[in-house]
Amino acid sequence: MAIKILFCFYPLYVKYNHGIALLSSLCKAFDIDTEIYLLDNIDNFNKYLQYRKFDYIAYSCVTKKDYMLSLPFMYFTDAIGYFNLLGGVYPRYGFSINAPVKVICRGDGEMLPLFLTNNYLKIFETPDYYKDLNNLPLPDYDLFKSIPYNRKLPLGDFKKPLPYSSSRGCPFRCSFCATNLQPNGVRIRTKVGNDLDYLVSKYTPDVIHFMDELIPYYDNDWKESWNNFRFPFIAYIRADIKESDLLWLIDRGLSGCFFGIESGNEEFRNKILGKNLSDKQINETINILNANKIPYIASYIQGVPGESWELQADTVEFSRKIGGNPIFYQYENVIGA
Repeated sequence: MAIKILFCFYPLYVKYNHGIALLSSLCKAFDIDTEIYLLDNIDNFNKYLQYRKFDYIAYSCVTKKDYMLSLPFMYFTDAIGYFNLLGGVYPRYGFSINAPVKVICRGDGEMLPLFLTNNYLKIFETPDYYKDLNNLPLPDYDLFKSIPYNRKLPLGDFKKPLPYSSSRGCPFRCSFCATNLQPNGVRIRTKVGNDLDYLVSKYTPDVIHFMDELIPYYDNDWKESWNNFRFPFIAYIRADIKESDLLWLIDRGLSGCFFGIESGNEEFRNKILGKNLSDKQINETINILNANKIPYIASYIQGVPGESWELQADTVEFSRKIGGNPIFYQYENVIGA
């Protein structure tokens, strides 16, 4: 009889989970049956489980908020005898976890099928990271066939986005960023054209949403892997992107982008936050985006220790000046603590 695992997460902002879709694809390659449940309330969850039987229940958490919201469900399934596992972005940060789970994954989790079938424990003993992303299968979005991808972004009138990840990590080490808690270096998948051609054909989205911390437009192998593929996509870039790279992305279908500015004061932005980004570079990028009518989201951080009211006012004024769709984050929430 096949092993069965139920993946669960509490949807804060979006009802799709790229990491779970990837794990489902890996599990299915080992003939492990997978299902998904979006946590809502204990009564509904109990009714769902009454008609199904699973060998494992795997919880995924991104921030402290959805971890806390997921805890009651973990206590419930532990009390009725299930083998609970926990993984996701929040446990990878290394925060102290006090939850009724048998094992906690502090790394990527791609070795999960080996644990389920052969009791491979390294995935839980050390932060195990998958080195070659080219060996990974495409995510199993069939798992979400009855669940809409509901992330609404002010970046065009797109109705059916599809998430995709082509890299992990970031070459920049800004002082505030959660990528500092990941391994140094960037892991890049160089199958973009083939991947997206298949995904677009199968799921018929109207836009691709790149989930990379920073799409690796600086990598020639990544660029070459696009082949001749062109399709609308939105992605995270840096505001100091080279003009040639930005125009290359626009030619390939860039239809909206995100970038972090963090502070409207250039000195504070670079000396304290380590952003290494000048006002001149920001303005040059925005001019190109505006000339090509590409919407953008600029993000800022407020409440940084040592940030005066005057510095916060600089940020508000700067956000008004450059326009776009500004987003303001509180410093204590940046890394999900």
